Amino acid sequence: MAVNVTRKEYVSPWDIGGLGKLFEWCVNRQAGIFPYLLRKSSERGGGDVRFDAPQFAGRWAGNEVYLIGDYDESDLYEIANSEYRNISKELATEYNLFIEVDACKLRNE
Repeated sequence: MAVNVTRKEYVSPWDIGGLGKLFEWCVNRQAGIFPYLLRKSSERGGGDVRFDAPQFAGRWAGNEVYLIGDYDESDLYEIANSEYRNISKELATEYNLFIEVDACKLRNE
């Protein structure tokens, strides 16, 4: 899962319609959350967020962020799962407003 140590947040791939292996992150549309969360922008160019008060666009820029698996020996996966905030569903809702293309939207059920 995607983990932000700085903010103590994570995104669960299963909550946004993805799968959890590295290969699966790399080949699926769910990977689009990374440029969205990590973007740094003065918001003066085309293609940027065009709605008021985005909560997640750029939220993870400059933070300590990892894509971590449950087999990693660091225990970060377990720590995040038990102590960090899951932002998956809220992120998916906002991300889908930005993306607008139905075929590229994330699941946020």
